[in-house]
Amino acid sequence: MDMKTVLCAGILLVAVLICGCTTSSQESTVAGDIQTPNLIGDWTGTMNGYVDGIGYTDYSGYTLTLRITEQKDRIFSGEATFSEQLGWESVVFAGVIGRDGRTITMVESGGSDGDGGYSSGYLTGPDEMELIYAVVSDPISITIDVLKKS
Repeated sequence: MDMKTVLCAGILLVAVLICGCTTSSQESTVAGDIQTPNLIGDWTGTMNGYVDGIGYTDYSGYTLTLRITEQKDRIFSGEATFSEQLGWESVVFAGVIGRDGRTITMVESGGSDGDGGYSSGYLTGPDEMELIYAVVSDPISITIDVLKKS
């Protein structure tokens, strides 16, 4: 072999190695690689918010419990219970875990007042989530719900 052939073969080999080492694997960027968390169980926590006409409130005396009873892949459903010293109320909800495995979006049926609402938030840890709950009917209201899995 002459020197020109060896040099061309060497350059070709280096080019192939560089191309192979600098491209990213399709598998590493696929959202399906993210583990979908299992949310089934009871999540209990506190609420802080604002209600038009009433003002800011920490909902002292209230407890919020999300009982997630079913989950299929990233979609889940269950019952939310709002309990206070004088009683309790339950509503049905359904939600979705985002492709990132952390983002949560939920919709809730109306309770005794007939008003449903929407929540969006994040799993802040393996057993903790923060949701922002909004009601757009009159009176408007918004809350921050911090829940832990029990």
